[in-house]
Amino acid sequence: MPANKPKVQAFTLIEMIGVLAVIAILAALLIPKVFSAINDARVNGVCITCNTIKTAVADHYGKYGKFDAVFGTNILTFAGNILPGYDTNVLMAEGLLDKPFSAKIAGGDPSTNCVLQLSKVGGNGGSGYSLDGSTNTTVGASFVVEAVLYNVTRADARDLNDRLDGPPLGVATGADTKGRVEYGDADPTTVYIYITHR
Repeated sequence: MPANKPKVQAFTLIEMIGVLAVIAILAALLIPKVFSAINDARVNGVCITCNTIKTAVADHYGKYGKFDAVFGTNILTFAGNILPGYDTNVLMAEGLLDKPFSAKIAGGDPSTNCVLQLSKVGGNGGSGYSLDGSTNTTVGASFVVEAVLYNVTRADARDLNDRLDGPPLGVATGADTKGRVEYGDADPTTVYIYITHR
């Protein structure tokens, strides 16, 4: 007499389809939140990096009393009114930063998509910064330290502005010419971030 084989329990096709449908619905709800969290992390990373740069620049100025010299004695040579590479040529050389400035919201080649520069012309491509929203604060400055990010989407530029300046100094459409974060009306756009001036 044959032995009774135990009955094998298995899911039916309908049960499998139901489980897959539930998983698909949960995935559809979670995926936008995951991408939003990733984008928030990219923008927050730029905010943190700018604050780190600002601290390093303040340490440099506190030690040497000038922006345009490495270790306070080696005067920097400008080609025109802009000195790019302020992070690598000054702050890293003095041990105030451990890596070059970078911003993940800037598009294109990571080695050229952003720059930390020392400007003799008031910053922001020479137009200066209206830090309080109405007065061009840096137009007469001897030096302005600023970050320039290329190929940034307008959505990321506005989000960065809202985090660093707050929504009152931002704009819904057009160019943003107020506050520490300024950018044009193109998409993608170039973003200028004020660090400090003297």
